[in-house]
Amino acid sequence: MSHLWLIVITSMKISCKYQPLWTQSYRVAILSGGRGSGKSFAVQTFIRDLSYQSGHKIANTRYTLTSAKKSIIPEFSQKLELSKSPYSDRAMLHDFDLVDNTYSNTKSGSEIFFLGLKTSSGVQTASLKSINDLTTFVLEESEELPNDGSETEESTYDKISNSIRNVNKELRDILLWNPTTFDSFVYKRFFAERGVDITFNGIKDDVLYIYTTYLDNLENLHQSFIDKAEQTKAANPNRYDHIYLGYPTKQNENALWKRDTMISPYRVDSSPDLRRIVVAVDPSVSEGKEENDECGIVVVGHGFDDHFYVLRDASGRMSPLDWARTVIAQYVDFKADKIVAEVNQGFALVELNIQNVLKNAPVKSVVAKKGKMTRAEPVSALYEEGRVHHVGHFKELESQMCSYTGDPKQKSPDRMDALVYALTELAFPDDKPLFFA
Repeated sequence: MSHLWLIVITSMKISCKYQPLWTQSYRVAILSGGRGSGKSFAVQTFIRDLSYQSGHKIANTRYTLTSAKKSIIPEFSQKLELSKSPYSDRAMLHDFDLVDNTYSNTKSGSEIFFLGLKTSSGVQTASLKSINDLTTFVLEESEELPNDGSETEESTYDKISNSIRNVNKELRDILLWNPTTFDSFVYKRFFAERGVDITFNGIKDDVLYIYTTYLDNLENLHQSFIDKAEQTKAANPNRYDHIYLGYPTKQNENALWKRDTMISPYRVDSSPDLRRIVVAVDPSVSEGKEENDECGIVVVGHGFDDHFYVLRDASGRMSPLDWARTVIAQYVDFKADKIVAEVNQGFALVELNIQNVLKNAPVKSVVAKKGKMTRAEPVSALYEEGRVHHVGHFKELESQMCSYTGDPKQKSPDRMDALVYALTELAFPDDKPLFFA
């Protein structure tokens, strides 16, 4: 390790827990933890610094190239703009050339390739194998690890990892993992099988473990984020443990949806041409306070292939005026055909609230007379048939889908309800009852 490399990193505001990325030898690094812990910032800084050593070819990946263009490429570019070059008083950006989606460090010759692992044609492991002498594989949000229907996440990872085989350099796989369930490949292989606790920091065999939470990154977080985390801790400790402390959850066998078999295998990067689009809303009457229910707002399209595409989850805790504005924004943005609204609390009030934002907006009422599980079953069956595709990842929506069992003690799954309303409207003819007893 060069002295220059150490100089590059000393001025960064990064938790000391991440320092082993620079100072230790390892074959695989697993960075886990909750939201706001600074994992991505640390890793993108590390590969920037690594590129100042000669001979590196770094695959910096996400689930899709679209995701990479929206997240890791802008984040990496910003680091180059804001950091000073170790060779001059100019920004690091002047040390790099960007061609297509590849940054080349002109001082060392090392390259950073920004790639997506999945496209509409399947898992793109071949695109990595075609890059000779890869030294480093970085997978942001490895819970998104692709599954093309014929291969598991584990076999996909093994194919990629085996492509990293430059004999002249220290090789690394770096996985950033926001823990999902105890059934996930990352947990089973790197934690359960090795007897490693989820909060472990250190090295076991050739694996470096770094666990952090937002509590390790307070100086870089806005106070509103910290306040929301603390409010969640008081209102819903289980959610706090999962979202903010990064503890995995157990897959619920009593839930109607299973992420690994019903959602992930059919996930897509984009939708085809759509014959219809609806915006569904499960209204809230709260003023957006943390302890109140969310307003479920989900956009779904029906393709000419007779498959269905979940396009957006715009749910959240909002006042009546704010959720009406959000519904209309989705309606306009997607050029939707219709707004479907659950009106158990009064159709006139819901319709008036929406049409106060956009006069004559087409609103169809849904009266939810049956229980949530009963009305969700036909929609769950569409997922089992492989006919519903999530366009990207909707973590909070999918969490509700894969955890709700109908237990009256559970909080109302407003996002899931909106999804069910939308898919029922699209999947079943209008001459059939919609959720009526």
